[in-house]
Amino acid sequence: MKYVSGPYFEPDFDPLLDRFGTPGVVVDNETREDCTLVKVDSVNRDGVLLEMVQLLTDLDLVISKSYISSDGGWLMDVFHVTDQIGRKLTDPSLPEFIQRALVPTHRPGNGPSPRFTTCLGNVVGPGGPDVSGCAALEFTVHDRPGLLSSITSVLADNGCHVASGQAWTHNGRAAGVLYVTDTAGGAALLPGRCARIERLVNAVVDARENVTGERHWVRVSEPAQGRVHTERRLHQLMHDDRDYESGPAPTPVDEDLFSVGEKAATARTARRAVTRVSIDSWEERGYAVVKMTSRDRPRLLFDTVCALTDMQYVVFHATVGSQGPLAIQVVSQLLSVRGWP
Repeated sequence: MKYVSGPYFEPDFDPLLDRFGTPGVVVDNETREDCTLVKVDSVNRDGVLLEMVQLLTDLDLVISKSYISSDGGWLMDVFHVTDQIGRKLTDPSLPEFIQRALVPTHRPGNGPSPRFTTCLGNVVGPGGPDVSGCAALEFTVHDRPGLLSSITSVLADNGCHVASGQAWTHNGRAAGVLYVTDTAGGAALLPGRCARIERLVNAVVDARENVTGERHWVRVSEPAQGRVHTERRLHQLMHDDRDYESGPAPTPVDEDLFSVGEKAATARTARRAVTRVSIDSWEERGYAVVKMTSRDRPRLLFDTVCALTDMQYVVFHATVGSQGPLAIQVVSQLLSVRGWP
């Protein structure tokens, strides 16, 4: 008789392996009097930094400082945060919510997606509002008065309801994502109807763009699970549209960053502050040092991480802070995943 044996896996090891990949989240209200420290340590998988910043931004939290560090396949990030009213975070369910939101959704036993109510009353989850049952109308066009009005008129005339959406403009370009359902009962649009709506919207946009010679792009995709975060998708659309080519290059940072911060101690000075960017290339070591100063504003860190991610760069070490109305960001180790530069 012939015996065949195979590898044996101890069942008790499975929960232990899951624990190794589960992010650790600590909410510290003792160290600082003016803010809460949110400390996250996790396996340094692709895109985890963007997920962290995106999650804190969706929770309507203000990030005043952050320290980002990764080494040997592991990362440790510390964020100084308050709510929109300037208060510390006191909700006891917040650490568990952040931890569960950062766990990959395909892992067995992760359970349903958690939900959390922010200080502004917004109910959010790890992926934002549930739009999985909506068709997504995406576009990038030349910005002009009445653009959204003409697009939504086409949707209304064809029995479509805009459940939610956002649009951005920059340097004369516009990008938008509209989530659309059927007006009657909110049912999902069928594939044939999605294609028809795409043709009609494209025709409206094309009627003007053919005259001006401006480029444009329109797409209507069917309802799908696991959509990209809306603001993350807008960053991707703007990057693909190369909106940055239409404006002037930023001024280099030619002064000490903290002396610049002291000069911007007043709101009047901050209003005149321009965005400054400098990049020191260390090709022999395979990474770069990026210094950025700009007027502080909501979602600035999220926008920065999105831009670096779209350019296929990975942040290994960074320090972000603000002095008065001026934001200072120093990425001390930035690696390209597609070769240098």
